[in-house]
Amino acid sequence: MLDLRSHVSRIVSSANQLSLPPEETRALRTVDTMAASWRRCMEGYRFDPAAKFLIESVSDAELKRHREANDELVHFAGPEIDAAFGAVSLSGFSISLGNLDGYVIAERANYNPQFYSEVERAGTAWAEPSAGTNAIGTCLVEGRPVGVHTNDHFFYEFSALSCASAPLFSPNAELMGAINISIRNPELQRETLKVVLGLTTGLADRIGERMFRHTFRRNYILKFATGPVDHGLIAVDGDFQLVGLNRAAREMLRDRVQLGRVRSLWAIFERDHRLLDLTRLAGAELTLHLQKGGDALSVLLSGPAEAPPASSRFSAADAASTPRRPAAPPAAADRRLTLDDCAGGDPRMRANVRFVRRVLGGSLPILLLGETGAGKDVFARAVHAESPRRGGPFVAFNCASVPDTLIDSELFGYGSGAFTGARREGSPGRLVEADGGTLFLDEIGDMPLGQQTRLLHVLESGEVTPLGSGKPRSIDVQVVAATNQNLEEQIASGLFRQDLYYRLAGAVIDIPPFRERADRRELIEAVFARLVGERAIELAPDAIALLLGHPWPGNLRELGHVLNRAIHMCEGPVLHARDIMIRPAGRVPVPATAVPEPVPESAEPPGEAGSARHAIAAAEREAIVSTLARCGGNVKAAAVALQLSRATLYRKLQRYQIAH
Repeated sequence: MLDLRSHVSRIVSSANQLSLPPEETRALRTVDTMAASWRRCMEGYRFDPAAKFLIESVSDAELKRHREANDELVHFAGPEIDAAFGAVSLSGFSISLGNLDGYVIAERANYNPQFYSEVERAGTAWAEPSAGTNAIGTCLVEGRPVGVHTNDHFFYEFSALSCASAPLFSPNAELMGAINISIRNPELQRETLKVVLGLTTGLADRIGERMFRHTFRRNYILKFATGPVDHGLIAVDGDFQLVGLNRAAREMLRDRVQLGRVRSLWAIFERDHRLLDLTRLAGAELTLHLQKGGDALSVLLSGPAEAPPASSRFSAADAASTPRRPAAPPAAADRRLTLDDCAGGDPRMRANVRFVRRVLGGSLPILLLGETGAGKDVFARAVHAESPRRGGPFVAFNCASVPDTLIDSELFGYGSGAFTGARREGSPGRLVEADGGTLFLDEIGDMPLGQQTRLLHVLESGEVTPLGSGKPRSIDVQVVAATNQNLEEQIASGLFRQDLYYRLAGAVIDIPPFRERADRRELIEAVFARLVGERAIELAPDAIALLLGHPWPGNLRELGHVLNRAIHMCEGPVLHARDIMIRPAGRVPVPATAVPEPVPESAEPPGEAGSARHAIAAAEREAIVSTLARCGGNVKAAAVALQLSRATLYRKLQRYQIAH
């Protein structure tokens, strides 16, 4: 530890070597962190490093108010602090929690007078403008982990202390405070403090993850490493739409994607056919490839920790005394809905349900027609739940989300050693997995002609022969197919087999778009009620009016995403129109191919390179939109016209958020 004269000389000399003003040094990561902080202290706060300094402390009542204002942070940080304290306390270290204003609002210490400093007790103020260079205050200014070793403190008064702090970010990536591990030990080695800084950073990462998982407990979460002890977290719903990203994920992806314009997980990662059924993969570790470079990441997928509240949780007495919420529509996350739930109060949907129930006893194939997001997949699950096959498996296969080269093996299966990279034991395929139950073929209009021929043979013969195996296997499946395309036009264009169409169209159900349903208000209230769960939030009249006036090009799926985002943004007991991120109808028309208004999180940096990228992207998007329109919305035909593979075109549709 330096003496006072040497301490002051070091600080003044290092700070004066910086040629930039204090406000600019805050944003730089290339300059020395301590020197930048010292310069702020001298020129910004007018501090004297040789001055006697008394740390500010608030009253018990004021400390209580600070804690109450940060009760959620204290609650989630507590268990992690307790666990970490057991590992560091034997060496004399203490752990403290600072809020956004730099006040210590909680601490764990053994109060050993040899290592504990009274100036770090709960209620003390360690914001940099209050206490000069210190780990908590400088960490809050820099927004990144900071270690301050003995004489690194601006005031000589604190030069016996060493501390390491890491910032704490909310699930929405907002700075909330800092976690700090410190000790009063003038002889502490700087290398030891570096190790402690790593422990602090890991502790902050675990606290942030605990909060993130609680906030998005009803969603799927992808976790991947972004540093030695940092992890990126991405929350998605069952349709792979982004719900949340933590700070580490945003930082890593900042230079790859414009997060404010991203809606789908596949705008970040290359589409992976293994994620077709998220429920089966919960707890699995996968390798996914990033877009724009293809870097591989090891990703741990975890399922929802909490399901939306169900009526079965309430007793009969509760049901009698509690107002009945509207039946939930097909847009929400809960898929255990009945056909009556799907019908709601819409006359056309009620007629559809009556018709389906008349044919459920036989093996007649069912073809569902309707726009993207109208609820075809949930209707198919409800059909299975009421059919005689409800005791068997329900297997869903999306023909559009799997590359053409993989449809054969995924749907029909393959034998041992059928191709390079195949599993040693082979794969039964989705058709065999659905034996005795229901096979849902979503986006059937996008199935390649070669696979259409194989599928027709299976449906007519009742036998499937896996790739690389000469042994056919008999299967018994109920087929429910769905598409948002006009199959008659597909047939006329030679893109869909007419005989397969007749084989699938045993019973044709036309599901109306959300904007045409007579029960729109009831559906809005039902989706809202299920997403809110037990939280005491109501829909204001202005919010309902805005939702009723929106054309909903994404149908019920879009409604679910919009309401879910609005609920997370709502800060009070009433959700108003200002919390909903859509434009009011009549102000800005929303055509079928319009891009939804982006969430303002980040923007393209200015300059010629950014302008050029914008121009190229705009031209590419315009070409895709016009080609799709010329092809009547047919993705296959548009891909041929644009000389792109279908998988590449789908990636671009996701990237530019073009409805199709």
